[in-house]
Amino acid sequence: MITLNANFTSTKEEQALTEIEALGLASQHDLANGHASQELALSQQRIIASLPELWANAAKQKSKDAELMFKTAFLKLANSPALIAHDHFKICPTASNSIDTVATWLAEKQLKTALIEPTFDNLYLILKRRNVELISLPEELLHIETQKSLLDFSPSNAPSKAQYKESYKALFAPVDAIFLVNPNNPTGKVLTETQFKAIVETCAEEGKVLVLDNTFRFFVPQVYDSYKILLESGVTFLSIEDTGKVWPTQEIKASLLFTSANIIKEIHIIYDEIFLCHSNFALGILSAFLADAFERGLDQAVWNGVSTRRKLFRNKLAGSALTIHAESINSMISVEWVMIKDHFKNDLDLIQHFQDKNLVLLPGRQFFWSKKGTAASTNFARFALLKPEAEFTSAINVLAKELGSLN
Repeated sequence: MITLNANFTSTKEEQALTEIEALGLASQHDLANGHASQELALSQQRIIASLPELWANAAKQKSKDAELMFKTAFLKLANSPALIAHDHFKICPTASNSIDTVATWLAEKQLKTALIEPTFDNLYLILKRRNVELISLPEELLHIETQKSLLDFSPSNAPSKAQYKESYKALFAPVDAIFLVNPNNPTGKVLTETQFKAIVETCAEEGKVLVLDNTFRFFVPQVYDSYKILLESGVTFLSIEDTGKVWPTQEIKASLLFTSANIIKEIHIIYDEIFLCHSNFALGILSAFLADAFERGLDQAVWNGVSTRRKLFRNKLAGSALTIHAESINSMISVEWVMIKDHFKNDLDLIQHFQDKNLVLLPGRQFFWSKKGTAASTNFARFALLKPEAEFTSAINVLAKELGSLN
């Protein structure tokens, strides 16, 4: 029988990951902060050169027109035409604002929620601050082919949607809502179309609310229209999107929050109490970046830069005390999930060692939000890749030098 772990404690003395990211911003070498800060491409530089024109256009726009322009550009790049006519959305300044809006709604409805683990700890912290009752949903349980009882499955004999649904029905039984991150941060694991359909259909049939954090979506190919699947299923859902992880826009970003039609009025009330609307100017800039990525293609606009940095990073780790987590070998997102093989006692020992060398990275334990400090959570670290080329090269050279000195 598959069960979820509800027995967890949090230790207040540990820093939140965002606190450590703030240390990285002030450090000489920062591989902690996962926001995009790579160089602008030539076409993106032309967008910045057109800021006076974007400002003038924004000043003449109605908020609803700026929002529609942004939404259309986003969905075009996301290969999701099913949502073009879907009016049930709001736009928050950041993904954290969207998460907080969702958390407020979950708390008001008193929905017991299963949150994926490991994942970035601000999801857990925001949900707990809003008094949402949480239990852990270990990521590996979403991939039933890895479970011992199903080891007969092979790549040529993958589980069917029906088999996934049978597993998910038992997995989701103790809760009212499921909160997933896809692709997941930090592991980079992505739900296949079969898995996604099985999750959506199970939630629809069992009356569960489905919450999706898709903020790393543009690092992976958009091979199926997740929103088409959601809308056709009739499931109650909330879905969070973001631009801040992908484009180097000096922290100018926007987070779309889509919902099913049956709850949008309740989300409107929560949103309007805080935000009212987003900046037309910000949406104009971001719409231009999205349109540029669509015209050039995600491979040129996003993936190549991440892939190049990933290869350099992994070359520096070869034969060292650190190795890429086996479940993250195929990751395409802009961070690397690393295991500690030897030399360092734990993740805190690792980050302290490199912090002494003015290099900041993230410890793994906070990603395991239900079991921070346990043996299962202290053997990992996360490194961010999307830094300016010179800064990234300097940081990984420090990393390689220090790791080499340990041999």
